[in-house]
Amino acid sequence: MRKLSAILTMFLAGLAFTSIAQAQEKSKLDEVLERGKVIVGVSSESPPFGFVNEKGELTGFDIDMAKMIAKGLFGSDDPKHIEFVKQSSAARWENVNSGKVDFGIHVATVLPDRIARVAFTKAYIDSSIVVIVKADSKFKKFADLNNDKVATAILSTPVQAERAKQFFPKAKTTTLDSIGAQFTAVKGGRVDAAQLDEPVALWYAQQNKDVRVLEERMTAMTNNAIYMKQGDFKWWLALDTYVGEMRGGSMFKDYSASYTKWFGKAPLNTKYYAK
Repeated sequence: MRKLSAILTMFLAGLAFTSIAQAQEKSKLDEVLERGKVIVGVSSESPPFGFVNEKGELTGFDIDMAKMIAKGLFGSDDPKHIEFVKQSSAARWENVNSGKVDFGIHVATVLPDRIARVAFTKAYIDSSIVVIVKADSKFKKFADLNNDKVATAILSTPVQAERAKQFFPKAKTTTLDSIGAQFTAVKGGRVDAAQLDEPVALWYAQQNKDVRVLEERMTAMTNNAIYMKQGDFKWWLALDTYVGEMRGGSMFKDYSASYTKWFGKAPLNTKYYAK
């Protein structure tokens, strides 16, 4: 009897283990396809990547990229197949790790400390970090900002605070929750300078002649990438493959059209060597 009980216990434990293993094996990709829509975390205050236009519509380069992925997943550009979650920069990693969103595309730079927190695809656009100031200001170099009478705007992310301490430690810092708020603070004279991704800064400068970008860069060229929760190779591979096809494959035509629309020039195909 005891032997039978032991066998039954082992059998039930095996069933439980199998069920757990099967549940763990289910990828976010399978979940998304079964659900019939993908949920994407984006910024709504970071033109030209993600912002709300004068018609009240969510638009931008990141929005276009997410829509291309949804079309690839479901074979249709029907808006029912995608749901956008507007989020702050501080909420990006939490939202993918908690499952609130399936992936994020939110002007996210790939940095060493972030690689330990989320998984990234290859870059969907190249970038770097630069500084914007008022066009008529006296500031020419980062050294000019290193003054206790200077105020700079940073996002609520550790990396921006660290860069501020590195390049202009004497300056005061004001923490804001969005890239749009950073730009508005500079334009309105609330602060003297702000750190922005280079494509964002150049777009703002093109649209607003009363701001300019300092020539120095705070970083080397960097990668902006799609990010997701770690540990799901199948989902990561699907998203990474989509990015690869956008930048140099079957989806390049649509990628190029969006890139040209938002940045005023055509992107380089990663297969630039092919005729």
